[in-house]
Amino acid sequence: MHFPPHQQPVTPFSCVLHRPGLTTENTIFSALFKHIVAFNVYARSDAGLRDINEDNYCAERIGEYYVLAVADGLGGHAAGEVASSIAIECLRNALKLEGGDPRHALQEAVSEADKQIFVHAEKFPDSHGMATTFIAAVVDDELNCMVINVGDSRAHFITADEVTTTKDHSFVNQLVEAGEIHHEDTWKHPLSNVLCQAIGDPEVALKPDFYEADLRDTYLLLSSDGLHDFVREETIRKVVVSNRDDLQKSCEDLVTMALEAGSDDNITVVLFHGE
Repeated sequence: MHFPPHQQPVTPFSCVLHRPGLTTENTIFSALFKHIVAFNVYARSDAGLRDINEDNYCAERIGEYYVLAVADGLGGHAAGEVASSIAIECLRNALKLEGGDPRHALQEAVSEADKQIFVHAEKFPDSHGMATTFIAAVVDDELNCMVINVGDSRAHFITADEVTTTKDHSFVNQLVEAGEIHHEDTWKHPLSNVLCQAIGDPEVALKPDFYEADLRDTYLLLSSDGLHDFVREETIRKVVVSNRDDLQKSCEDLVTMALEAGSDDNITVVLFHGE
């Protein structure tokens, strides 16, 4: 199957899971007493105004976990696309090999991707400078979530009342932490795209951030900066909450809003909800 050059394939996924310990006999009662967990995932990646989409994503079940990720390649043209693809493939492999320990698997994915991207850049001089951001989440059947972040792709934890996000590894965010500017001043800041960390950058020792969350009554949205640099956090929350379980509409609405707001970057959104 072929897809238009401006748009990556859309990935819908849903699953209904009975919590452990329920027998066949009490399945109907489990539904009545909300012991069934339903998982829904939708992903959308769009090249936007660019000829090549350097973003890659993961939204799938691997072993005992739901694995979600967005990687935004850096380095231009095929180099960025390759870097983000390497990161996503390393994530898949790490979860297959280290699936019993999500945190360790995520750390291994980042470490291996960093090595592979560096080796690729050394082997192909035209790829020198290639790197990628990486935001990934591993969710178990009880909706416990472990997130790892390198760069300025983001995880948004969205409830009916608020949205919180992961911290960008960016120069602008360092200014915020140093008290030199306010958080509100980061919006459309001219240096917002200057990163302090990226997978594959040989000049930086990676120090990924880890986050743990309970996703009950919470939507998890991962995005590349083509979305969140152009659509504010509160607007993202309102779109997701208003569309409720129609995750496809939420993703499509957000991509459209980013483009209408002037996004000149690739735009990727992965949205997960369990209930």
